[in-house]
Amino acid sequence: MSEDSTDPATLAQRVVGTVAVGAAAVTWWPAFTLGAWRAVFFEQLLLLWAVATAALVVVVLRGRPKGVSAPLAASLLIPSVWLVSAFLPIPDGSTLSAFTNWAGIAITLLGFPFMVWVLLQIAKPSTVTVDPRYRAAAIIAVLLVALLSYLLGTQHPRFLTCADFAISGNSEPPGCTVGEGTLSRP
Repeated sequence: MSEDSTDPATLAQRVVGTVAVGAAAVTWWPAFTLGAWRAVFFEQLLLLWAVATAALVVVVLRGRPKGVSAPLAASLLIPSVWLVSAFLPIPDGSTLSAFTNWAGIAITLLGFPFMVWVLLQIAKPSTVTVDPRYRAAAIIAVLLVALLSYLLGTQHPRFLTCADFAISGNSEPPGCTVGEGTLSRP
């Protein structure tokens, strides 16, 4: 039995599934690095900033698409606000410095899945009306992948070696297991 691709419920499930998979794909690595290195790498923060900024420029130049609320469009400024805060003279070790660092982590981990949804809304806002249950399922799926990725990061010595990190071009995280690569063998 084939599914009717024009059925709104089927289309909604496909759209939400696509968003969930895309959001999980971009969220797992920042969550893993937070677990393994206790840090979100600058490339991830700047990637989110670049995507958000490009989307904001498109929204400004093209006009806010139907179905994209002003607050949703304005949320594209959040990574830029974080980046500008990095240029402020905030003393290291201060409460404000710690808040800024944690804000960057939160913006990255929460921002990537949110960004996938915003980009879908900008690209094709009339694609589908999504049932809140589908949206909740997608959020749960992405949060579960992020949590499991973080936990895998904290447990990296159990299944990855220092060589696995080195061969992939990453630095060795604290506590990595010395030995041949486990996943890089032919």
